[in-house]
This record gives sequence, structure tokens and C-alpha cells, in this order.
Amino acid sequence: MIKLETTTAYTVKEVAEIMHKTRDTVLRYIHTGQLKAQKVGRPYYITDRALTEFITGEKPEMVEKR
Repeated sequence: MIKLETTTAYTVKEVAEIMHKTRDTVLRYIHTGQLKAQKVGRPYYITDRALTEFITGEKPEMVEKR
């Protein structure tokens, strides 16, 4: 059995609102590799983990969920 962690994914617009930045600024972070994002079709999605890592500069610890 494989247990998968549930993850929240945000759009570029949502991340811009959370960070109080413009959409273009968030896209620049993605294109320069500062903010990890996944491209699904045309839009980019940013996971809650990637956003936390970007904001704090630290990787969140893995927490085992049961």
C-alpha cells in the first residue's frame, strides 16, 4: 500500500494575493527558479510546501500522517 500526502496547490493569482505581490512578480520567481511550480497544461500551480519553503527559506519537515 502506498500512502500519499494530501497537498494544496495554488494558482499564480492566489499566490500573488497571499504574498501581496503582482502576478508578474510571482511568474518571475517561477521563471528564475526561486519558487517551485508545476505546469499543468497552460497554468502553473504552486504547492503549499513550495510556497512555505519560498517564504521561510527552509524546507518543511516531513510529517508522517496515519
